[in-house]
Order: sequence, then structure tokens, then C-alpha cells
Amino acid sequence: MIQGMASLGSTDPQQLGPYRLHGVLGDGRMGAVYLGRGAPQRGARKMLVAVRTLRPELIRDRPLRARLRQEMQSASSNVSSVYVADAAGCELDSARPWLANAFVPGVSLEVLVAKYGPLPESSVRALGGALARSLMALHSAGITHRDLGPHNVILAGDAPRVVDYGLALGRMSGPATDERADDVFDLGATLVFASSAHQPFAGNMLPMAREDPDLTGVPDGLCPALFACLHKTPESRPSPSVLATALDLADTADQPALRWLPDAYGHEIGLAADAARRLTGRRLFGR
Repeated sequence: MIQGMASLGSTDPQQLGPYRLHGVLGDGRMGAVYLGRGAPQRGARKMLVAVRTLRPELIRDRPLRARLRQEMQSASSNVSSVYVADAAGCELDSARPWLANAFVPGVSLEVLVAKYGPLPESSVRALGGALARSLMALHSAGITHRDLGPHNVILAGDAPRVVDYGLALGRMSGPATDERADDVFDLGATLVFASSAHQPFAGNMLPMAREDPDLTGVPDGLCPALFACLHKTPESRPSPSVLATALDLADTADQPALRWLPDAYGHEIGLAADAARRLTGRRLFGR
């Protein structure tokens, strides 16, 4: 989870793999997240990245490391979506394992909703269209997110992006169809939060037995689609492509996000982009 931005501390690394580190983006259960800059491979253009360190004890299992490595390679080669943060490499067998995605100069949906309240229906529809398209891109590459939630949706000035896909290290893997349906469930719960500032199931993302989702505060026009996402039977949930059309009828997600996000959200996103520029001393996507 990206919580904010701060300068490197005395115990923080200065470099991970090909990436020189410029600041700390946050810290979580899996490890610290750093703002870095470098080229993922020789001859490639330098880019800003979010480098997540992984606590070694979490990836001791060789099959798990192999799965993470394969999914990062697949994402780098096969996922091309403005709504998914690009994969930028990983190093999982070192004393300080890490993986990197393109840095998104924005703020998490979780932080913005907590600070400014829920989004209006029109914004949720655009966000839902974007997130459904992100799942279409990931699933087409054989990748499931496994942990889609407000903390892993970064709102930037151009578009929202999902980050940290494939990193739910504690979730048991199941059939691909079930994992994809789980992603749709998580998408529905994320949009309930975006439109009401609360989770649909007793303050968390997981349904209790026989419990119906709490859609209090969700605009009536969104309830049918979100209720379908949260269906207890995985095969009854809609596909991401059906959701993209049902939620975002006007393809509003294709417009710059600052056009459909509230002004307060846009202001906070601008502050985050400015903070990244100060840490790196460069234009975000300059040379």
C-alpha cells in the first residue's frame, strides 16, 4: 500500500537491482515500497518505478517465487493497458527480494475516499469501467489480481491504475475461472466502497455465510451491477467485459481522470505528483 512520500532513511537501501531509490512511498505487511528510477534492462529508457521489497520469509516457497516471476514476465510481455501499472522487473532470490511496477503519480482510492468522502455515481461508473478493463487485460494474459481493493487502485490525473497484481501471497490458488470470479467480487466490493465509503460485508471484503451485501449509500443505479459482482456463487458473477459496458455506457473512462473526478480528488493527486518531482529532482516522465 502506498501511504505517502518521504525521503530515504539511514537504514533504507540506496539501490535495488537497476533502480536508484529516491524516497519511501510506504510500508506494509509484505515490505517497504520505494520510489526508484532506472532502466529495467540495458538500452531501455529510464523510468520511475515503485519498488516493493518482499519479506524473505513470505516467499521461501520455490513454486511461489516461480509463479511471481512468471506472472511478472507475462505482465511485461502481454499486458498493455492504461489501467494497469506496467511491470518493471523483479529479483526474488536475493537477500532483499523485490519487484517493481511503473510508478503511478497519484493517490490510492482508499486514502482519497477516507479524506474526501465517496465519489458521485458518474465518477464511480467511469472508475468501474476502467477497473473492469484492467481485469480484462490481466485475465487475457493469464494473470489474476488476487487482491484488488481500494488500497491497490491508484487514481492519477490521466487514468486510474491497478497495482500489486498477483501479490496476495497468503491466498490459496484455485482454478483460474474461480480466481477470475474472485477478482470480479473484489471489483464489486471496491466500487461499493468508492460510492459509499464502507465495505459491503461487515467492514471487510469477505462475505459471511448467508449474509447479503450492505449497499447502504450506493446510488440506486449502481446497485444491480454491484450486487451481481458480489453474488455468492462465482459462476453467477458477470464477466469484466460485461461490467465495463454496463457501468461505463459512455466510455467516460477513456477521458482524462481529472475530468470526471471531484476537484478535491484532483487537487490531492496534483500534490502527490509534485512530491514525486521534488524527491527525484526531475520531470516525472522526462529524461
